[in-house]
Amino acid sequence: MTTKTWMKGWPLIAAALLFAAWTLPAMAQDEGSDEDLGELISEVGQIYAEGYLAPLVSGFGINQNAGLYHTAAIPLTGLKISFGLKVMASKLDDEDKTFRVTRRVDLSDYLDPGDPGYGDEGLLVAEGPTVFGEVGEDGNEIKGSMTAYWHGLPVYTAEGIPALVASDYVPLVAPEISLGGIAGLRATMRGVPMEFDIGEVGKLKYVGFGLAYSVNNLAPTLPVDVMVGIFSQSLDISSTAEEATFSASAKSYYLGVSKAFSMLTVYGGVAKEESSMDIAYVYDNGTPNNAGDDEDIAFTLDGIQDKRTTLGATLNLGVKINAEMSMGNMTSYAGGLIFGF
Repeated sequence: MTTKTWMKGWPLIAAALLFAAWTLPAMAQDEGSDEDLGELISEVGQIYAEGYLAPLVSGFGINQNAGLYHTAAIPLTGLKISFGLKVMASKLDDEDKTFRVTRRVDLSDYLDPGDPGYGDEGLLVAEGPTVFGEVGEDGNEIKGSMTAYWHGLPVYTAEGIPALVASDYVPLVAPEISLGGIAGLRATMRGVPMEFDIGEVGKLKYVGFGLAYSVNNLAPTLPVDVMVGIFSQSLDISSTAEEATFSASAKSYYLGVSKAFSMLTVYGGVAKEESSMDIAYVYDNGTPNNAGDDEDIAFTLDGIQDKRTTLGATLNLGVKINAEMSMGNMTSYAGGLIFGF
């Protein structure tokens, strides 16, 4: 098949990749609660929410820092432009689907005056399915629980919330555009600046910017292409519960190396990265001393991954097709279509 034929067919290929990006994750998951993420979280306090949301924070952060390049080669002369569509997915382990958080608390917040333990400190245990945990069958939701202990005896119990979806992966899709070719630099913008609906999770808005520099610009005799880069991204989730917001950020500082062989380019790299999510919502507090009182809750969760190693390959058929695997605290996968350099 000629390059010209491939270029004529790229819109169909792009549509197929985008379709796969949305349908394959959906096929791998079961729906849980009828409420969206913000509505569910408003039913529990911060201690419970921290454990429940942990895999979402880490998964989105790892995805944002994935698929940042498909080659380390950057044109050194002449302005070049490319367009791409990237699909990312972080693999969830079984331990990411349940949580257990323990915290020392003032039992006065959970008990009535005169109850055993009132005025003392005790241990609060929050546990259950995470946002991506088991959802149950035949409409029977699996919910978590909160239990307060005083000298080892349970003195307070409350029902938690169910999983949002049952899934083995945290998915993300990002179109991107790159400009490069001047002084060995390449600038990239990715994401979707307007909100779009992602089902049970809510509405998502995603934007990122990056800059990479070709080391070959300083050392043109190197036998491989080498680049260094930085990428900064933000991802916001809004809910039908208007008071609930989830704002994620991610940064990656990376070194990439590649080697081209005819139509195939193999590449790899290492990265230092960080991610976090700011969570804010209104908790309808139902504990005895606060029943019916709304409580404004705001806290930040950090993603678990701080470094990664990436291996990948890009096939050049006029339109470029790439796939990669990254290893760190979680394993993640990325692939895409690239039109241009």
